[in-house]
Amino acid sequence: MLEAQIEKELKEFRLRVSFKIKKGEYAVILGRSGAGKSTTAKIIAGILKPDRGKVLLNKRDITSFPPERRGISYLPQGPALFPHMSVKENLEFPLKIKKNRTGKEKVKEIASRFGIERILERKPHELSGGEAKRVALARAILSGPQVIILDEPLSSLDFATRLELIEFLKELKGETTVLHITHEPLEARELADKILYLEKGEILFNGRWDEFLESRWELPRKIKEYLSP
Repeated sequence: MLEAQIEKELKEFRLRVSFKIKKGEYAVILGRSGAGKSTTAKIIAGILKPDRGKVLLNKRDITSFPPERRGISYLPQGPALFPHMSVKENLEFPLKIKKNRTGKEKVKEIASRFGIERILERKPHELSGGEAKRVALARAILSGPQVIILDEPLSSLDFATRLELIEFLKELKGETTVLHITHEPLEARELADKILYLEKGEILFNGRWDEFLESRWELPRKIKEYLSP
C-alpha cells in the first residue's frame, strides 16, 4: 500500500494532500494544469521533498529515501530514454544495475509482450512517440518497482495512439500499483480504479469514476454535460 500525507508551499497555493492506494490498484490523479498533480508525483517519487508530512510504502516510511531506494519507478512527461543507447540497451540497463543474470530472457519476454521486438536495435530518436512510451514503460517494469508513477504518459500523442496505449495500459491493471497523472478525463474514465480529483493543491474527491461524475464540483459537472447525449 502507498500512503501519502504531505504538504508543500508553492507560489500559487499550498499543496496539502492525503490519500492511500492499495496494492495492485490503478489510481488516477485528475485535475487542471497547475493543480499540483506533478508536484505530488515528484514528492512521492523522491524527486522533491515535502515541507511537512510523510510518504509510506507498505507501512515503511520512505520520506527521506532517495529515488533509487524507494521501489518506485517514475516516468516523466518528456523523453525518459537514454539517447545514446539502443532500445535493447535501454531495457537491459535496470537489469545490469541489479546484476540480474536472467536479463536477456526478461528483455526478450517483455519486448514480445509490449510489441517492440522489431525496434530493439533502434535509437530513441528513431522511434515514434507511441513506441518511445512503450519502451519507457517496459524499462520501468523491468526495474521491478512496487509502484509505477506515470506523469502525463499520453500527452503529445495523437488521438489514435492515445487510444491504443490506453488499451495497452489496461493490461497492466492489477499487476502492479500505478499512480497515473493526467488532465484528460478520457484516461481517467478508461483506466482508474480510483479517482483523486486535485484542485489548487487539495484533493476534492477520492473514489470511483461514476461517483466522481455525481459529485458537486465544477469539472465533473462539465464532463457529465459533455458526455450526455
